Formats: sequence, structure tokens, C-alpha cells
Amino acid sequence: MISSSDFSSDINPRPPAEVVEDFHENSDVDTRAEAQHHTLGPAPTQASPGDHTHDGGDSSLLLSSEVIVGARNSEAWAQSVNAILVRLGATDNSTSTVP
Repeated sequence: MISSSDFSSDINPRPPAEVVEDFHENSDVDTRAEAQHHTLGPAPTQASPGDHTHDGGDSSLLLSSEVIVGARNSEAWAQSVNAILVRLGATDNSTSTVP
């Protein structure tokens, strides 16, 4: 049986502050999604700030990948807009306007 007395207090010593700082200064930033650090901004490997607005300036546009189809005020247009809203998390409790 292993007891706590089998381990010294220095089993995992802390590195000197200079070594920690060197690792931190040379850590990857925004190079990929799995990077250790991320700056704030709209790029795919950056983090969005808490007050981002999805206006294309400090983050991507919220609906930038969505395409609305159909003539405005037509059933196809309404279905297209509805499908986009549902993909974004809206609950569709609507009923068809066509008999």
C-alpha cells in the first residue's frame, strides 16, 4: 500500500519564474483553434470579446452564411426566412398560410 510518506514534497517542483515567462512569451497565439492563447477579434482562430456585436467589425456577421431565396412576400421567401431562423435556434410554431 502506498502512503503519503512515500512521496516527497518536491515530486512536482515549480519551474523558476524566468522559465515560465519564457514559455509564455513563446506560446502559440492565434495560430490554430487549439492554440494556447487567443487574441480578441473576428478571425477564425481569435476569441470574441464579451461585448461583440456580430456587425462584421469585432466578430463575424451573424447571418453571413445564410441565403434567403424566393420572391419577397411569397411562400418560398417566408419558408426560407423561417428555415434560417429555425437553424439559429428559433422554435417554429407557425402554421401554413396555404390552405
